[in-house]
Amino acid sequence: MVYPAIRNPVYCGKVFIGKYKDENAYFVNGQHEPLISEDLFYKIQDILDGNKRVERPNSKILSPDNLPLRNFLVCPVCGKNLTGSASKGSKGVHYYYYHCIPSCGFRKNADHANKLFEKELQKFEFPIVIKDVLQELLEKNYKNFLGVSVDRRKSIVNEIEKLNLKVSKAREFLFADKIDAEDYKIMKEECKVRIEKLEEELTKQMADRKNTSIKARLGDALTALTSLSILYRTGDIETKRSVISSIYPEKLEFDGSAYRTPRLNTIANLILLINTDLNNKKNRTNEVFFHLSGLVAKTGVEPVTSGL
Repeated sequence: MVYPAIRNPVYCGKVFIGKYKDENAYFVNGQHEPLISEDLFYKIQDILDGNKRVERPNSKILSPDNLPLRNFLVCPVCGKNLTGSASKGSKGVHYYYYHCIPSCGFRKNADHANKLFEKELQKFEFPIVIKDVLQELLEKNYKNFLGVSVDRRKSIVNEIEKLNLKVSKAREFLFADKIDAEDYKIMKEECKVRIEKLEEELTKQMADRKNTSIKARLGDALTALTSLSILYRTGDIETKRSVISSIYPEKLEFDGSAYRTPRLNTIANLILLINTDLNNKKNRTNEVFFHLSGLVAKTGVEPVTSGL
């Protein structure tokens, strides 16, 4: 009983789906919390197999390059998470699909879904003509933010000095018998706790400032946003998943012809609004510059310190 149990992939969060009609068997991520990591599970299997992993019968390792949206989609019919797998055609060619559980039956061609998603990303691409203007506005906004940070650091340093002076005076009063030892101890402890919190805040602010190269990072991020669909199409699977999760904080619903999501990333939503204005306004350049200036001043967009 023990041997079959430790062979069960359910312990690493996987569930085996058997072969169904022309569809190969495959593993999917289960809804339960894994007890061990997938890496550890397969290391155990290697040991059991004599350091050689045996291929599971009728199963096919999924290609993440063909299924980049796997685990990011929900079924429009029943609301469950969509998975993905490949089916072998009559000529031995494998065709990839995003699909729901067999009892639901929802299933769409992955190649078609992937191309539609790349087209969807074009909605969030900035026109190159406004890149320089937007960077200037965001840099100006960041400098205003940085000015507030500098003032805060000065305030922290001044407060720490005052607290240290307070402790020093309390010590003098103790030696002059103007306060007793218990009062001095309480006052010293209160000041110590406050100073430690202030020093922690100051250290964090200094680290954030040291690690931030706003101009270069803004340039990289905005350049990526002018060709987001190309970045996605030519990127590796990690890049693709990073783009998806950055724009869509919640799972997407795909019905075969369009994508829907209950919520967008705030910045992505702002870009979409600007691009919509660009398409609707006749005097496009002046309108969008005015709109961008108003949005940055009104919303107080936080400085961008990284890429997507």
